[in-house]
Amino acid sequence: MTDSVPPPGLSPEIPDFSPQGNATALKRQSAVGAAVTMGSQGTKFVLQFGSQVVLARLLLPTDFGLLAMVGPLVAAALLLTDLGLSAATVQRPTINQVELSSLFWLNVLIGCGLAGVAVAAAPLAAIFYATPAVTPVMMTMAAALLLSSLSAQHIALLNRRMRFGAIAMIEVGALIAGVIVGVGGALWGLGYWSLVAMQVTNGAATLILACVFSRWRPSRPGISRDALHLLRFGGTVTGYNLLGYLITNLDNILIGARFGAGPLGIYDRAYKLMFQPLWQMTAPAARVAVPLLSRLSADPAEYRGAYLAMLGGVLTLTTPGILCAIVFAKPVILVLLGERWIASAPTFAWLGVAALSLQLRQAASWLFVSQGRAQEQLKWGGLGSAAVIAGYLIGIFWGPKGVAMSAAISSAAVQIPMMWWAVTRSGPVTRSDAIRLMVPIAAAAAIAGGLLALAAYAFVWASLPMLALAGLLAYALFIGALALFPDGRIQLAKAGGSSAGWPNASPRGRRRSAPRRRGRGGRGDRRRCRRRSDSFGPPPPP
Repeated sequence: MTDSVPPPGLSPEIPDFSPQGNATALKRQSAVGAAVTMGSQGTKFVLQFGSQVVLARLLLPTDFGLLAMVGPLVAAALLLTDLGLSAATVQRPTINQVELSSLFWLNVLIGCGLAGVAVAAAPLAAIFYATPAVTPVMMTMAAALLLSSLSAQHIALLNRRMRFGAIAMIEVGALIAGVIVGVGGALWGLGYWSLVAMQVTNGAATLILACVFSRWRPSRPGISRDALHLLRFGGTVTGYNLLGYLITNLDNILIGARFGAGPLGIYDRAYKLMFQPLWQMTAPAARVAVPLLSRLSADPAEYRGAYLAMLGGVLTLTTPGILCAIVFAKPVILVLLGERWIASAPTFAWLGVAALSLQLRQAASWLFVSQGRAQEQLKWGGLGSAAVIAGYLIGIFWGPKGVAMSAAISSAAVQIPMMWWAVTRSGPVTRSDAIRLMVPIAAAAAIAGGLLALAAYAFVWASLPMLALAGLLAYALFIGALALFPDGRIQLAKAGGSSAGWPNASPRGRRRSAPRRRGRGGRGDRRRCRRRSDSFGPPPPP
């Protein structure tokens, strides 16, 4: 039924599906997986970004607005289809064929039910939006729910085995298939149906490739009682994911219901242009974070060092690009999407402000899930999400720009501080760790942003070469500002001096972690150990 070889202590009839190796081997495997994923992200970025630009010039704002009306409803159903069972598969210390097959059939059962609900609810959605075309689009998109339920456990199994190269090939292959169908349909004059076909093709290709790469087959239909206890963990994770869904989709629902498909289409393009590149940049860390941290949970020092290295690398990589997008919002929209989309520039800039804090929400989730603290995540994430939703309800009176502005303010002022206060109350990563990492990055962002704003008024940036120059300038200013701070220099040294992005991975780091001793238990030795234990990496060995 599977190509896995069961480890000692498990019978061949009930194989385990966990990666093998100690903490060092798992970190090395994760680093290789992150490198492979990062390489694939380049291809995905080109495909997604290029298809956005091409489709924006072939289709109308109302075409994108129609899909943005249906998208939140389908996204909610997709979350319920998975019900957090994929996260349970990845996070569990051990899982066998009986449990995995049961989770597969649970996914399929839920997917079939929700697909039926989506078809039945399509006319009601059309009435809510006062747009009859929503009905056939939503009925067709219901197929994506069934396709997702069939592939969920295959992808989760690959993730658990830390086969990130296979996952990268699946994502790239499915994206290529979807882009070919979507752009081809738009050239053929299919309008919004080209976007629908793009989504369904992506789901079908993902299923086919996941089955091929995982080489796992479920047992005959049935749900074991032993697997039902995983529903509690999965259901709690789903509850938190639904809160995330409200934050990322309620804005579309409110704008579509109040202003119609045209303004929603403009908002949707600004949102995708801001966040899709960001998702591509953070995907390598997001892909390996929970599997790796779950395996390292028994070793607090290794856990802490790996987490802070990943988070610091992500923030250093993404923050300059976001700053550039905020400051040069109008030239970015004009050059990439065209004159007809210029009204989205102010909204695009405020979405960039929201993006600066939104990545910290995802990073807090890595800690909650990998430590098995899903109940806490649901509680504190729910309180923070309530503040963001309240901001949406206020901001909608000022249009799409008001929604983006309220999201940025409520997230940075309420949601992110609340989640980080809660997640650092216990566990290997403390508040002082987070503060020492984030303060120099925040200060560098303020310095670089101010200098970029001055440069924006000094030159004309409305061309592709000038925008590329602006991007390089943003990274140069940010790195220079970060280097002004001692902790910032530590972070840059880890990002540039470690071949795999892990603490103390470079020869220089290994030499520093073995201090010279003046005498066994001497005072100078203890002082040196205390100084070294303040770094972001794990403390030196005794």
